[in-house]
Amino acid sequence: MASLNLRPIDPSSSSSRKSKAKAKAIPSASTLKPWDFSYSPSADGYDKNLLIMFHGLGDSKIPFFNLAKQLNLPSTAVLSLSAPDPIPLMDHPSFSWYPTFTPTYDPLPVENHNPTTHLPKLRALITKLISPEVGWELNQIHLFGFAQGGTMVLELGLSVGKDPLSPAISSSSSSSSGESTGSRSKGKAGDGKGDSRKVGRFGSITSICGPILTHPTTNLNIQTPICYFTRYTLTSSVYKKQITILKRAFKEVIELHAPSSSSGGVERMPGNKEEWWGIMRFWGQILNRKSDDEGWKGSGEVYEVIR
Repeated sequence: MASLNLRPIDPSSSSSRKSKAKAKAIPSASTLKPWDFSYSPSADGYDKNLLIMFHGLGDSKIPFFNLAKQLNLPSTAVLSLSAPDPIPLMDHPSFSWYPTFTPTYDPLPVENHNPTTHLPKLRALITKLISPEVGWELNQIHLFGFAQGGTMVLELGLSVGKDPLSPAISSSSSSSSGESTGSRSKGKAGDGKGDSRKVGRFGSITSICGPILTHPTTNLNIQTPICYFTRYTLTSSVYKKQITILKRAFKEVIELHAPSSSSGGVERMPGNKEEWWGIMRFWGQILNRKSDDEGWKGSGEVYEVIR
């Protein structure tokens, strides 16, 4: 029997394994203008996912930035946004994603809430994040929102699913491809297949007690996976309406009911390990991992057979 001569291969060699994920460029204030944000790269140095945090009404970026850091999701960078509209006469910086009060500070009826006002700016933000300058891909971006912020992440997912984004490309890349704008056809909602550069699927969206307010009239089957955490009971008429609309927009919806669910459906963040468990399990199934770039089981020596 012939013997084999083996020679170890440099782990950094592209022929032995895929290149490890590099840390993405840290976005500057000018890059993501006009957004006020806090950013942190992944603690383990592998920027495989980007978690974007959307706070609730009357809050700001800081508490949700701290929350995301405490979650310490592996290979996950964090971007926490402050909503664009300041709320006056508050003791601390407070912001809103869309108007919920009249000029005299009376509550607006829910049917008068308009979450679409700032969607163009959010779409521009995501387009910048998936540009070559910053380097993310849309399916690496995961959105998390609470209450009003939860509504915004669902509305953003709906908007991008219906009208996919076109990542910014250099003029040289565009000219060398030989494609003309007129030759591109429009694909179905959520797939971006009409233009190979258009993308309409986020990595995931998690909404805490924030329903979608735009009502699709047809089944859109948007591909972004949804995790919807609610404090309404399964039998609540409000919940049944919310989930019907949500499933009309998105193909895959995971429903999580807090153990303390009630017909009143109080807006409150998950407050203990039991309430966080389903969300963490959802992320565990969809987040990209460092080992995805490290070959079989992500460990062990790689050898070349020498003749």
